Amino acid sequence: MFVACLPVALLAVALPVFSTTSQSPWNTPTTTSMTLVDALSADPDYTSLLKLLQHTRLIPTLNKLNGSTFFAPTNDAIQKYSQTSSLWRVALEGNPDLAPDNVNEQLRQQLLYHMLNETFSALPAENEVQFYKTLLYPRKLIDPPSRKPPPYPPWMPIPGGTLGGEAQRLRLAAQNDGANVGTDAYGKNGARIIKGLQDAGNGILLGIDQVLEPPPDLGAFIPSIWRLS
Repeated sequence: MFVACLPVALLAVALPVFSTTSQSPWNTPTTTSMTLVDALSADPDYTSLLKLLQHTRLIPTLNKLNGSTFFAPTNDAIQKYSQTSSLWRVALEGNPDLAPDNVNEQLRQQLLYHMLNETFSALPAENEVQFYKTLLYPRKLIDPPSRKPPPYPPWMPIPGGTLGGEAQRLRLAAQNDGANVGTDAYGKNGARIIKGLQDAGNGILLGIDQVLEPPPDLGAFIPSIWRLS
């Protein structure tokens, strides 16, 4: 009861502070009263990402998540990726007549690959590669895309699909006094974490300098291979 009556400033002094030299410069999240959507909306680096989240109707999904992590591509990252991805370019331009997927399933799946159903308080130490399960459950896409209106959000990931019910995994590794996500098995390449860690209330937000592209879904190609053999 005594602690509850202490001023905030005194509580900040009384609480112990822990740090290790092996952790990245972003080892302590910044505490805010925001949600993930609030944090994205408050940062001008994420206007393109917010547009894509609205386009795919994933805003209710983000609001429903709790204890999650979002590797958020910045405007520059999305602009660069859209130059080689017609799916992302059309979504940014907002022209539904050119959309190759009427229900936005493919784009929504790619965005879910940037999200984890867990949080962490520190980025990996040197020479350490960590594995995390994303919210992407690969499955065969609707082909051809349905002309019916999409179902109502929120679209919460449902276990199942072409990986035996498992979620697609993502690697996180320390690199040059920082960390990259989406690396190979040796911790090389991937997208650089350039903004974070930010505690956004219902999840952790980290800004990255590249769009994370899911690996090829081999399970979806197996029937096609059988037909060709």
